[in-house]
Amino acid sequence: MPILLVVFGLGLIVAEVYLIPGLNIVGIVGFLTVVFAIGLAFNEHGLTGGVVMTAGTLVVSGGVFYLMWRTGAWERFVLATSLRTDETGAQRESEARARYLGRTGTAVTPLRPTGIVDIGGERIEVATEGEFIASGSLVRVVAMDRRRYFVRLASKEAPDSATIRS
Repeated sequence: MPILLVVFGLGLIVAEVYLIPGLNIVGIVGFLTVVFAIGLAFNEHGLTGGVVMTAGTLVVSGGVFYLMWRTGAWERFVLATSLRTDETGAQRESEARARYLGRTGTAVTPLRPTGIVDIGGERIEVATEGEFIASGSLVRVVAMDRRRYFVRLASKEAPDSATIRS
């Protein structure tokens, strides 16, 4: 009887992987069935029978998991693409964003301290360095960091003072 329960439990685990992925209840029931079968073997056949059953279950389950790995079933569970950003992509994005540095535009919304600025027909979100700037004012992009651009009134800032913040 314990051998049939182990086979049934491993069958549920295989069904979980191949037939109904995502419904973890079937795999959990399969695992619990295998554990119950090993406990039953210890109860019915003593220490020797339980150890033999445990060793046999480990060998068979290892073979089943090896076959599942070889057939590509585990690829469903592992993210194949990297979530890290590549340095060249980040560099290109930074260079594309830097095209606004030193350019002037018009405040579309009041900047208190954040708002929208129109620069050459493109609207971008900007922040001031704390002061209020009324909509319609002429502003210059003076700095940028990873998330936003910083502007000042164009009459207050010299044109060659654009910087990139870390």
